[in-house]
Amino acid sequence: MLRSRFLWQLYGAFGITILVCTLIFGFFTSSQVQKDARQQVHAGLLAEASLLRLMFTNDLVNSTPINLQNVTELFEKSQTRVTIIDRQGVVLADNRESPSLMDNHSQRPEIIRARLSGTGDSERFSKTLGRNLLYVALRVKSADVILGYVRVAVPMQAVEAQLAGLRNQILISVLVITGLFLIFGFFLTRIFTRPIIEITRIATRMADGELGLRLARFRRDEIGELGAALNNLAQGAEDRIVALTNSRDEISAVLSGLNEGVIAVDLKQRIVHINSAARQMLNLERHDLTGLPLWELVRDSELCDAVDACMGKQNNVDGILKREGRTLGLSVLLMRNQATNSPIGAIVVLENVTEVMRLQRIRTDFVANASHELKTPIAAIRGFAETIIDDPSMEAETRHHFIDRIRSQAARLDKIVQDLIQLSRVDSPVKVQLDGDIDLVSLLQQVFKAKSEDAVDSGVMMDIDVPKVPVTVKGERGALDQMVSNLLENAIKYSRQIDGHVHLRLVVQAGVAIIEVEDDGIGIPAEEQQRIFERFYRVDRARSREQGGTGLGLSIVKHVAQSHRGSVSVTSKADEGSIFVVRLPIARSGQSASSPAVSG
Repeated sequence: MLRSRFLWQLYGAFGITILVCTLIFGFFTSSQVQKDARQQVHAGLLAEASLLRLMFTNDLVNSTPINLQNVTELFEKSQTRVTIIDRQGVVLADNRESPSLMDNHSQRPEIIRARLSGTGDSERFSKTLGRNLLYVALRVKSADVILGYVRVAVPMQAVEAQLAGLRNQILISVLVITGLFLIFGFFLTRIFTRPIIEITRIATRMADGELGLRLARFRRDEIGELGAALNNLAQGAEDRIVALTNSRDEISAVLSGLNEGVIAVDLKQRIVHINSAARQMLNLERHDLTGLPLWELVRDSELCDAVDACMGKQNNVDGILKREGRTLGLSVLLMRNQATNSPIGAIVVLENVTEVMRLQRIRTDFVANASHELKTPIAAIRGFAETIIDDPSMEAETRHHFIDRIRSQAARLDKIVQDLIQLSRVDSPVKVQLDGDIDLVSLLQQVFKAKSEDAVDSGVMMDIDVPKVPVTVKGERGALDQMVSNLLENAIKYSRQIDGHVHLRLVVQAGVAIIEVEDDGIGIPAEEQQRIFERFYRVDRARSREQGGTGLGLSIVKHVAQSHRGSVSVTSKADEGSIFVVRLPIARSGQSASSPAVSG
């Protein structure tokens, strides 16, 4: 409270007002008292002079000597000077000085005024007594004849002493009254300033964010109304801030849940908002990025240039951003004020389109490869058929040869179509039903037996190594049969044409069934091992087409394994052979890698 500048300003103004008022009051009071005192002295002197005029009128009429003995005794202690003057101004008697030593008084101001009006007064320095005196003179007349004058005087020193005493009393009274008023004014000022200081303190805390504070309604005057207005203002601000906070939190929650990165910037490209997806895409580890310039945090020139272009052209900008092996779709949208339609900033939207671009590339390659693979047998069939039609006299042996080629190309075309149908089925978003119990031991033995004749025709030896007990998995038998068949066909095709060897094994480790198909063929270069599971991809295209491969077998293997919650991998060295490994979760435990095996 005592530190309040408003308190001391108000109290100072109040104190100065009181001091000025009391000084003015003291001045006028002192002047009035001094005037009244002089009037009282003058009235006293006039009364004394009237009394003396009665006493000495007969003496002046009879021209007898004037005896002031009684007068001297009467005014001995009062310092009053009595002078009797004749009409020519000659001093006849004086109780303070010898008349013979005194000058003619006819030209004294009080005598002149008394001669004219009957009464005269003046205040002047007396050479006889050597001090200021107040003179009062009365004219003495008899039958309209001026006989002389009676003059009474008192020293002004005594009057001034009385006036000084009065002034001191007035000054003391003024000081006491001023002090009392200042003390009273201090407490009165505190009464008025305390609610204002409290309002200021509460307003300051409200400005710092404590909007829940309220002022008590303890007054019914303008200050109370000010407090009520401040309470209403705080309530309105609190409601608006709560509404804005809720809206901001809702927007932040929505933006945080988006997979797209969103960055909002103002006209100076300072970050207003950024969600977690954008921080991850741009590798921004800090969380408090609000207010920082975007161009200081992001070093990608494409992004900064896109924001500059959007701000400069005041138009939306789209683009692609390459960053650390990822492809990000970039869109910069201009933000405008809804009321004035003026630009207020921009929104940067980042979308990870790496997988989309990859799938688009795969789809494009698939269409191109499928078209190419289908075009070759169709062209061959058409060519052979047109040749037969154009040459009716063709020899029977040649015609049968062309017809056999047409059948071969038709079979190849059918193989491609069947593989595409199978790939489409396993690649369908509809999940493969895995409710069937499949014995892998029985399935591998059956497939091994079916492919043994193909291996003999290709000059390749095959053997099988499986446990003696069943190994059961959940899945679809037809799909698993297709998977193993494709692996064996691939191994037979790419094994050595002379003394080639293919091994088919099944082991169980930690609840996982492991199917291995090993060959000693041409192998796969390391840089191509990750691509062999792509559709229509071939390591040796000439040999694949020569042997009738479609390039879809390993893609089917991969999709079947994944649809059965498994995986497929390859280990290979060029000119040394390859090992394809499929891992599938088994339906029940109990088998182990060391289980007795049946060889074939």
